[in-house]
Amino acid sequence: MNNFALVLFAGMLAILSGCQQTSRQSNESPQSMMVRVATQAQACWWFKGNDPAFGKFRMAAEINSPAGRPRILIVPKDNPAGLPKLVVQAQRVTGITGVATFGPLLDSRDGMRIQEDVSRWAGGGTAC
Repeated sequence: MNNFALVLFAGMLAILSGCQQTSRQSNESPQSMMVRVATQAQACWWFKGNDPAFGKFRMAAEINSPAGRPRILIVPKDNPAGLPKLVVQAQRVTGITGVATFGPLLDSRDGMRIQEDVSRWAGGGTAC
């Protein structure tokens, strides 16, 4: 295996190490769910409120995914093309839309709070 393949493999393992599925499910479209989650993440303390847990990051939304899995990526401010530190993704399976979160930020001390925020926003909550 060449060096590039090893680095890519290690990066994917790091991302998947924090993989968790939230319990929120809905009949709405994945795009609607992700727009709501992205709007709340932007409006609430994650970014607008200068949350120290997200101070080194920026959000990139990929709502119109051709694969039908819209997502938001939390990436380093100093390396926006680098591997995401958090991915929040919605997907429709057998008529039900669910949201999944994964990435190394879930293994941080803020991981539980991140999961709770995403679950609340995916379910329609607007509280920060």
